[in-house]
Order: sequence, then C-alpha cells, then structure tokens
Amino acid sequence: MRAKSRQKQRVIPLADKPGSLQDLFLNALRRSKTPVTMFLVKGVKLQGIVTWFDNFSVLLRRDGQSQLIYKHAISTIMPAGPMDVSAIVDAVGENQKKHPLLQDIFLNAVRKSEDSVTMFLINGVMLQGQIAGFDLFCMLLQREGMAQLVYKHAVSTIQPARPLNLAEEPTDTDDADDADDADHGD
Repeated sequence: MRAKSRQKQRVIPLADKPGSLQDLFLNALRRSKTPVTMFLVKGVKLQGIVTWFDNFSVLLRRDGQSQLIYKHAISTIMPAGPMDVSAIVDAVGENQKKHPLLQDIFLNAVRKSEDSVTMFLINGVMLQGQIAGFDLFCMLLQREGMAQLVYKHAVSTIQPARPLNLAEEPTDTDDADDADDADHGD
C-alpha cells in the first residue's frame, strides 16, 4: 500500500504544485539556457548553464562538462544578462502566512516599500538592490535590470536604506499576546 501512495505522489505534475521562488527562477534559467554565474558560500565562482535541478542540487554545464553543486553550498545565482522576473514574482505572490515569522514580516515590509537594501553574506560579501520576492529558502534581489537569487542560508544581515514601520505589517500578535497572558495567569 505504501508503494502505491508513493507512486501516486510522484505522478503529480509540477504544474499542479505551487512553485517556489527558486524552482521558478531555476526553471526559467534552464528553459532559456541562460548562462549564469554562481557564487558558493566559500567565495568560489562557477559559471555555466543550469541543465537540471532538484530539491538539493543543481547541475551546471560548461564546455560540455557537467558539475553537480549542492544547494547548501550556493550563496547566489545570477544570470549573465538582464532577466524579466515579473512573471516569477507574480507567481510567487505575496508571502502571507497565518502566523508570520519575524523575517516574513520584515521581508514583506521591505519588498512593499521597494526601497533598496544592503545585504551582507556570511562570507563578508556585500550585495545591494531591491527585494522583489522571497520564500522560505531564497530571496530575489534586483538592481539596475539585473536579478539574482540569494539563498537565505548565506545571508547574515539585511539593512533597508530607510527605516521601516513594521507596526503597519499584518501580524498575528494578538493571539500570541493572549497566549502569553494565559501562560502568566494575568
């Protein structure tokens, strides 16, 4: 019985599942055969064409040779030229959850403000641009018509160009306050 349920899960077309930001971005690169520059967390620069990817790795081809790169080692992926990411951003939509985490509240506020951010990676590299979209694992950073996918595991800090008013962001803090009151017997 288990084998049948696993088979049923495998035959669900990708189009029927909501796409993650990285899936949509990598798929657009793969379909268009756009050359990319990929930076690893340790600072190594790789270049090539994305030919395949899954949840854990990306296959990059250059000069007829394929190279498997594990996603946990990637910090950024940047197409060689400008890329229209509006369809990707629209498909991902607004990241609203019933109980948003602090990072979701912050990133949504930054995205809506359309202000530039300065982002530092854990290896000290500084990136600047606007956050066009994000999901659980990645952010899409845009600057001067160029876009790059930034993996959150490679980021240490994000600072907007101007102060944000997070009080205007929808949160579920009322429920959290009620739970705190119940815990403390207030």
